[in-house]
Amino acid sequence: MERKINAAAFKARCLALIDEVAETGQPITVTKRGKAKVQIVAVREKPKTLWGATKGTFKILGDIVGPIVEPEEWDEEREFRNIAGKFDDPPARYAHHPMADRASTKARKGGTRKLHKGAKRR
Repeated sequence: MERKINAAAFKARCLALIDEVAETGQPITVTKRGKAKVQIVAVREKPKTLWGATKGTFKILGDIVGPIVEPEEWDEEREFRNIAGKFDDPPARYAHHPMADRASTKARKGGTRKLHKGAKRR
């Protein structure tokens, strides 16, 4: 149940009520002429780091430090090719074909093309 208190009574016992809310966690609504004006609530301390925020929410299973693949599956030659820049597959940025016709691109604002130096108008 929410507790309500008059503003004059809150003013008289302000510090004691703040301590009470901090200990119990129960909010207090301060009223003025019968209408609710403010609510006093306890502040929750936030964890300082992400590790503190996630404590106890997940569990690590297995070895997280060891290699992902078995030693028999490891391909040293492929690893060397990747380090040397000789990839098995080309990177995605080079996989596309360049545009053959640049005329199909969008026109500039206003719909008119600007003339280059030395170009003549027809």
